Amino acid sequence: MSAALRTLLNGGVRIVCRPPYCSRLMRSWETPQEGIHGEINDDGAQTDRKQQLPPNIAYWDELEPPPDIGEMYTEPSGDLTSSAAHHAIKKPGRRQSMTNASFIKPDVSMGRLQAVNSIISIVFGMKRLAWAHMDCTLTVRDWQQYEWSKLVMGRHHPDLYLEAVSSAVSKFPPADIYILEKSSLTTQNASMFPVTLHLRLVEAMLYVLLNPGYATEREHRVFSVARTTVGKHFDIMVGGSKTSGVDLVQRLVEEANTLEQPRIRFTQDLLLKYKQKLHPRGQNRNEEMCDALLQAIAFYDLTK
Repeated sequence: MSAALRTLLNGGVRIVCRPPYCSRLMRSWETPQEGIHGEINDDGAQTDRKQQLPPNIAYWDELEPPPDIGEMYTEPSGDLTSSAAHHAIKKPGRRQSMTNASFIKPDVSMGRLQAVNSIISIVFGMKRLAWAHMDCTLTVRDWQQYEWSKLVMGRHHPDLYLEAVSSAVSKFPPADIYILEKSSLTTQNASMFPVTLHLRLVEAMLYVLLNPGYATEREHRVFSVARTTVGKHFDIMVGGSKTSGVDLVQRLVEEANTLEQPRIRFTQDLLLKYKQKLHPRGQNRNEEMCDALLQAIAFYDLTK
């Protein structure tokens, strides 16, 4: 900075930078009676306060402040032709009007999420991948799962993962964005490392396969929501872990079949297919499918 007081013309607005110690120097040298223009001498002429400063003290607009120390404020320039230019200046610390959604990653504006017409909610585990296609009217358009027939525990071959995940993706209907469940597993537990590696491989494959235009568009279409976010939304947490949502989904399916105004709706073929298929107990509980449906509902609830 070449001077303590620098005026930059920026769209009709002067940005003034003044070091704080210079301001204190001015206030200590001024008095209410004398002001900043000096005082009247014996001949009746007004003297310049700058000329009265001791030789070892420079006038404040000649001081060189250390870098990045000072205060900044803006004031309209005299040649300001439109107030719109002044309001267009971004003030320090002011948040953008379009805030990012806090429950989803990577960062995306809430406005963009609210504008989507349909989503595909995806949940995957060690044995299968499930998805629920839901539109903005909370109507389920597609709801199914895909078994990992070629993936073997402990053998993390990229070609096998590509074949399995791409086969599942080929069955997806068109959607605006895709929502993946983000598990809370970490690599700190050595015994869980194979599980974590499997989930991260599937996640990476989905991000690539479902974002084909990212290299040119630079816009994400795949996002992740923490598993615990959905659990807290539906109050099905025990401690720090999300519990099964099969019972809750079974009630939602029953309500869609009996109530006039259910929370969610299904197409007629899906309703006939799944109203008797969900098993709250036993091995075939369709956990991934239920989690995918709850995640889709939570997405629309959290973006209202």
